[in-house]
Amino acid sequence: MFGPWNVVIGGAAALALLLTGAAYRAEPAAAAAARAERQVQVPIARRNLPVVITKVTLGSTVVQAGRFTRPRPVIDSTTPFEADGDWIQNLTIYLLNRTSRTIVFARILLIFPETGDGVTRPYRIHPLDLGRMPAGAAFMSNGELLSQPPERAPLSFEPGQTMAVALGDHIDRIRSGVQSVIPVAAATKLKIDLNQFCFVDAMRWAAGGFEYPDPQHPGKWKYRGSAYFPGDIDSNWPGLPGWVGLQ
Repeated sequence: MFGPWNVVIGGAAALALLLTGAAYRAEPAAAAAARAERQVQVPIARRNLPVVITKVTLGSTVVQAGRFTRPRPVIDSTTPFEADGDWIQNLTIYLLNRTSRTIVFARILLIFPETGDGVTRPYRIHPLDLGRMPAGAAFMSNGELLSQPPERAPLSFEPGQTMAVALGDHIDRIRSGVQSVIPVAAATKLKIDLNQFCFVDAMRWAAGGFEYPDPQHPGKWKYRGSAYFPGDIDSNWPGLPGWVGLQ
């Protein structure tokens, strides 16, 4: 999952590990825009995910709960809400580490659906990188070392913990990454996806599975198999009863 992106990658992480609550982060210099209906879309969690989104808040208000079931019949469970143009910088994403391993690096994708159709016109995507990849994992697919900002420190996202990621801490880079296509204040929809997590032992989750770096071939990975999960796959699940596993 390493490789070039067509947008600016997020900067140094300034985030808090929390179990409850979130502080409202106001930015007086935010671009003004009329109050409008907004939406945040999060993925439906699957049983083998190492990390799930439990909620997204705007200030102290939950504007999107975690999605842990696939409705029958399938309907969109994204909840619209009213907000001003500074809404994205005041969002906080809550992530839960379901595994028995410490996570040191996370890549979250911020997708702006209004910038394309996902088919002939790709969406503009801003990859938000948090933490630092361990030495054994910091290679590109061609075996070259992956450059990482020297000031970026590893996360200490512990098993069973919830990490709150305040987008206001990264808003300048988010704006610079998408402003050529859409002003952040004008966006009415934001899709959040989970792209990659690296653990302290250099194992990673990417492309839907767990894998270890191949020490004989830097940049290559050994897949652990579809049944592998680091820890108890049935623990640390905040969803509702009756969730539908891998579907």
